[in-house]
Amino acid sequence: MLVAARDLAPGHVLEPDDVARRTMPAELAPGGVLSEVDEATGRVLGTASRSGEPLTDVRLAGPAQTALTTGDPRHAAVPIRLADPDVADLLHPGRRVDIVTTATRSGNSSVLAEQAPVIAVRPTGDRHDQGRLIVVGLPEGLAPAVAAASLTQSVTVTLR
Repeated sequence: MLVAARDLAPGHVLEPDDVARRTMPAELAPGGVLSEVDEATGRVLGTASRSGEPLTDVRLAGPAQTALTTGDPRHAAVPIRLADPDVADLLHPGRRVDIVTTATRSGNSSVLAEQAPVIAVRPTGDRHDQGRLIVVGLPEGLAPAVAAASLTQSVTVTLR
């Protein structure tokens, strides 16, 4: 099975030297544990991982993590960039938020989605002018509209 070779931050893109092979009795291995380096390489950690911690499918950004976090396998992971980057400091995976934008000429706010679970919060990067990136889980029918709106309008969240 694969484990984290060292402490890794959420949002880290895995490379071959980030993982190590370990043996463990099959009855002790967690479900969904990765066994091949190719399964992990290029994937993004959705949450932090400690050195030696087994890497599983739900630890990595993707369908398994989205389904586990949202409780619905038909949900999609939608990245949105927050207008106020400091709001992201209040978020963590599993937190529920409403996604809000100022969509009208009069400045009235518009609720794009309600009760969206946060899947991942990207660490602060060097793109402060564009806001922090978070990933939320949304029903497949709503996901494209929210993703498109977040590219053209200022987006923030209200905390639930």
